[in-house]
Amino acid sequence: MTPQDNEPAGGDVESGRSDAPDDQNEQQEESDEESTLELDPKIAHHGAYLDETKLLLREYRRLESFDALKERVVEENILNKSTDYYRKNILREVARRYIPDKETYTTTPLMRVLDADLRDDVENWCLYYEFAQDPFIRLVTLEYLYPEFEQGTLSVRSEEVVEFLENIQDEYDGLRDRTDTTIEEAASKYLAAMKNFGLLEGRQRKEFAITYIPDEAIAYVVYRLFDAGVDTAAGIIEHEDWQLLLLDEEDVRRRLQDISSSYVRYEKLGSTERLERLYDDTEALINAF
Repeated sequence: MTPQDNEPAGGDVESGRSDAPDDQNEQQEESDEESTLELDPKIAHHGAYLDETKLLLREYRRLESFDALKERVVEENILNKSTDYYRKNILREVARRYIPDKETYTTTPLMRVLDADLRDDVENWCLYYEFAQDPFIRLVTLEYLYPEFEQGTLSVRSEEVVEFLENIQDEYDGLRDRTDTTIEEAASKYLAAMKNFGLLEGRQRKEFAITYIPDEAIAYVVYRLFDAGVDTAAGIIEHEDWQLLLLDEEDVRRRLQDISSSYVRYEKLGSTERLERLYDDTEALINAF
């Protein structure tokens, strides 16, 4: 996976918000987030923020305080952004995605990955997996992007994502009252985010990229599914989370064989499959990378 950070999925946020005061924009965005938390297309607008996310989560781990992190972002400008709004916007979005509790310091498996001095491709795939858990990203990926990939479609267009969203718009509170412009922006920025994470490539018409997910990232997903209470081989292999990575069940079986003896114990005899973790938990797994 090769991130495309030179083309941010969120567009030019800095210049695009210059008409209104920072506080007004911030309050409006927070209000929007609260009203459509279950399924919010705005997450696609903000983009992937790969480098910023890594920097902020590592700094959060070092400081062990969200308030201290906020001070570093706003007062010391560790993100090197030119406006207060842009700095706060990135911090707010990264926190919404990856920091579960602003009041109490909490370490997540993703934070441990980013602190483990791993290769960029391992970090990026683990980061993408957590990013794709957002309800909007998950919905579009599972119900639009993966089916297109599975049926052999070579490329996808923003207009096609718009059509998909319009077809389901009345089914979700977070989409029902959105304007055409918001839906169009969400579709465009969703595809740009998928490009930034390396699943797609190209400028206008996005083509499916040829990707290889590193063994460590496959193991990370397996252990995260165990964390979520999925504890059978069939449950792991058939889980729809793999579709977020554009993998089908046979792909998953092959990849489990790749990591068997290193991170898991996987056996398949006829129709019987067995899958066990070699490490007690995800923290121990990451320490073994």
